[in-house]
Amino acid sequence: MLKVRNYFQPGTIEEALSAMAQRQAPRVLAGGTDLMLGLKNENDPLDLVDIGALHQLRTIREDETRVVIGSLVTFSRLQSSEIIIKHYRALAEAAAAVGSPQIRNQGTIGGNVANASPAADTIPPLVAMDAEVLVASVRGQRRLKVADLLKGINRTALAPDELILEVSFMKIPGQRSGFAKLGRRNALAISRISMAVAIKVDEEKMIREARVALGAVAPNPFRSALVESTLIGKSLTGGMTGDIFDAASREVAAKLGSRASAPYKREAVRGVMRQALERVFLAEEGAKAGREG
Repeated sequence: MLKVRNYFQPGTIEEALSAMAQRQAPRVLAGGTDLMLGLKNENDPLDLVDIGALHQLRTIREDETRVVIGSLVTFSRLQSSEIIIKHYRALAEAAAAVGSPQIRNQGTIGGNVANASPAADTIPPLVAMDAEVLVASVRGQRRLKVADLLKGINRTALAPDELILEVSFMKIPGQRSGFAKLGRRNALAISRISMAVAIKVDEEKMIREARVALGAVAPNPFRSALVESTLIGKSLTGGMTGDIFDAASREVAAKLGSRASAPYKREAVRGVMRQALERVFLAEEGAKAGREG
């Protein structure tokens, strides 16, 4: 049963950071969808810092070069945001794939990152784009890549008194992206394997830039240089060739080694990648139709 020793609901970021600095191991309550599950069997009383009233962390904005997402933005907001859909559809698709409508309405991108689950849906798209987090404490602020923040299963580089304020990524004009996952069951599906793919093509429809990140096959999602290099130079009009799927299968095999799930995931990743690429191609066709319309 969850035991709360002290409960704080700060009204400003400064109050939140102060409350966290005064406690040895405070727990941050944002959406609570991960926190409540993880703490239900805790025996020791906890200090909770509820940041739900920090409405300045619920915005999605863009400037000339970046898209910036407040840490309290929910999955529902992400999946419907015109800014996210325009600049990075894979992230919107990943948000739409999270749990149930209730979880998507409550869960936040900051919580998803801070929980550092290997199966977190929004992290592969963020890792693929070299997304950054802005974290803060009473000692100041710092930026680091999401990939560098993650330090293993449910482990991060965050200090106990640090709070994630925002997540951001660079805008890449002309980029197309897609996300796909394979879950354990149809409803509330937890990823057994997931993939985010982002590409940029030239005037001849040849892939010149590729970003691919895999989830649920390692302690944390990661970019695959092997799959990316296999995609570069391929033609969108030439279809999906077998070597692309072979590369994804080899990457999974290398990460999982002799684990019991390895044979299944080596084959499953082929279907996941096919789905992700089909969504990329659909995005490209949609963009083409828009230009010609």
